[in-house]
Amino acid sequence: MALLTRTAPTRATSAHISIIGHITDTELRRHTTTVEIANGFLNGFLLLAVRRVRLLPEGGDPDPLKGSGLARYLAGVLKHAKTAGQLTLNADARELWWQLYPRLTAPGDGLTGNLTARAEAHTIRLALLYALHDDGQRQIGPQHLHAALALSDYAARSAAWALDQATGDPLAEQIHAALARSPDGLTRTQIRDLCQRNLPAQRLEQALHTLAAAGRAQRQRTLTAGRPAELWTTTRPSS
Repeated sequence: MALLTRTAPTRATSAHISIIGHITDTELRRHTTTVEIANGFLNGFLLLAVRRVRLLPEGGDPDPLKGSGLARYLAGVLKHAKTAGQLTLNADARELWWQLYPRLTAPGDGLTGNLTARAEAHTIRLALLYALHDDGQRQIGPQHLHAALALSDYAARSAAWALDQATGDPLAEQIHAALARSPDGLTRTQIRDLCQRNLPAQRLEQALHTLAAAGRAQRQRTLTAGRPAELWTTTRPSS
């Protein structure tokens, strides 16, 4: 890996790069395009839905891991991982893996299928990590595969929950976010003003049509002294 655009180019060899990020489901839908969903970029990440479990108006424990022994435990795991060599599936895990593999690699339908197209790769990598965490294990066992499958399945459900109704159109998602903040709805003129006034009418129509087709917005026409007014509102998500 190299960064060559700087005055002093930098290079990293034998690097293992991990990305951890946080985003709301609304932001994820707004900034995710159809191309990123379909071309394999997004399914390279494990998307995990999380929620707040406590309210801490004065903040939490400044050192929540104190006395837990976690730092010492992780140091031992890392030391073992550096010398573990190649980890393989034991006999029972190999049999289980052969049973799981057809389901994990079966093509899915539509958006959800694109989001879970790397389920087998994520599952075996997670199983490897679980094995390395399991007190010096040098083989992947069925328990590690089951744990990995549970997390991989949850990630797939999280992705479907967050993006199942995503349009893949950033403008449509921007309009939907504005409509969600306006319970009384917005007229087409107000929507155009919120986006940008020089937005081509055809582009705006396309975005609105995309939202309507996805069942995420609806249009109402009201009679006025002049041209009928057009009011757009969000639709309630199905429970």
